[in-house]
Amino acid sequence: MKHILTLPEGEVFSPEKTFNCGQCFRFDDIGDVFQGVVKGDVVTFPKKQPKGRVEYHSVNGCDLTEYLDLETRYARINKSLALDGTASAVIENAIEISSGLRILKQDFWEALCSFIISQNNNIPRIKKNVASISNAYGKPIPNTDFYEFPTPEALLEAGEEGLASCRLGFRTKYILDACRKMLSGEISEKSLSLSNEEAKEQLMQIHGVGPKVASCVLLYGAHRLSEVPVDVWMKKIFAKYFGGEYCDLGEYGGVLQQYLFFRERFIIEGHKV
Repeated sequence: MKHILTLPEGEVFSPEKTFNCGQCFRFDDIGDVFQGVVKGDVVTFPKKQPKGRVEYHSVNGCDLTEYLDLETRYARINKSLALDGTASAVIENAIEISSGLRILKQDFWEALCSFIISQNNNIPRIKKNVASISNAYGKPIPNTDFYEFPTPEALLEAGEEGLASCRLGFRTKYILDACRKMLSGEISEKSLSLSNEEAKEQLMQIHGVGPKVASCVLLYGAHRLSEVPVDVWMKKIFAKYFGGEYCDLGEYGGVLQQYLFFRERFIIEGHKV
């Protein structure tokens, strides 16, 4: 089924920048398209998008307006970021280079597990791990050969022995502890406290979840656009352009973090996905 969504005036969407920036792990670059699993469906985005619109195909007809966060005006966010005088030339360049990159509104549980898996890992292997547990324990998606991301119940029932075939290594125990805490109600998207710091403290009750993973879950799984995950790339960026290991990037720091990361890794240093 073909879908055409209208972007607000002045907005841009780039599948390549959005799906390749390390925020999600169920999309693959296949020639002229990106194919992925979202909201219990299989969707395909042409890399070349029509101006002012978003085009995609879905097998079972899912609406991705919310997932793509099409209501958020990134043009306005970008203007507020450009006004920041700290490293302003770098920020302005990052905004220009990253045009079309959007922070996805991902499922909280899937984001939590995915970023637990991301620890000491690289993107191809993270994708492989996420696909492995989905294929083994997720529900089949009708009319496709793909599977949904598994529920906490399904993963907990599989246990360490069942998950061994998915080759998660030390992360297996972390995933199972996350399952227990989700099922007990200790952790849930709704139960997270209002402030980012309190929310991170709740997430870090999960065995193996530290500040960086907790920040990723808040930004990518709870859509808290002020949250800034600090990994080796961001430490390098802060030291190189901002004169230290960390500085407050403001109300939309998570968006700016993605722009700076995209610029540094893929443009300045020329890394491939």
